Amino acid sequence: MKQHNSVTLKAALTRIAAAVVLLFIAACAALAQAPPGAGAPAVVNPKGDMDAQTNREAMMRSAEIGSTAEQKNRQRLLAGMEQTKQDFKRIQLLRNDMVDDLVAKKPLDLKQISERADEVNKRANRLKSYLMPPTPEAEKKPEEEKQVVYTEEELKGALVKLCNSIYSFTANEMFKNPGTLDTQKSMKAGSDLLSIIELSGNIKRNADRLKPAK
Repeated sequence: MKQHNSVTLKAALTRIAAAVVLLFIAACAALAQAPPGAGAPAVVNPKGDMDAQTNREAMMRSAEIGSTAEQKNRQRLLAGMEQTKQDFKRIQLLRNDMVDDLVAKKPLDLKQISERADEVNKRANRLKSYLMPPTPEAEKKPEEEKQVVYTEEELKGALVKLCNSIYSFTANEMFKNPGTLDTQKSMKAGSDLLSIIELSGNIKRNADRLKPAK
C-alpha cells in the first residue's frame, strides 16, 4: 500500500511539474504574439533573464526526473509480477514431478530430491517476499533453528506433505479471485507457504545428509 501511495504521489508530482512547464510555455507564446509597441518598453535585466532560464531548466529537469522515477517504479512492479507468476507456476510443475515419482514408487533419487526441494524453497521464499511483507516479529530469528532429522522412509512422508502443501497453496481461492478479500483464505495461503518453505528446507538438508559418501 505504501509503495502504491509513493507511486501515486510521484505521478502527481510529475503531472504538476509538467503542467507548470506547459503553462510557462503558453505564457511565453502569448507574449510573443503581442503586437509591436504594445505596452511599456521592457526593462532589460540580464540577471533576471539568467534566473528565469535557470528556473525553466530546473522545472524541466524535475519533470524528467519524476517521469523517469515513475517509469522505473512501473518496470519494477511489472518485473515483480512476472517473477511471481513464474515462481507460482514452477512450484506446481515441480510438485507434479515429485507426485509422479511417489506414485510410481521409484527409488529415492537423493540428488534430484535435493535439487527440487532447493528450487521450491528459493521460489517459495521469493513468493513470500512479494505476498507477505515482513513484520518486525517475523524478522526476529530464533537463536538456534531446530534441525529436523529424517530417515529415508520419513523423507518420503515429508515429500508427500510438501506436495499436499503446494497443492493447497496454489489451489487457494484467493488466487482465483484476487479482487475479493477473504481474511481466512489469505491466512491459509500464508500458512501453506510457510509450510512449503519449512518442509522444502528440511527435505533438502536431509537428502544431502542421506547421500552416500563419495
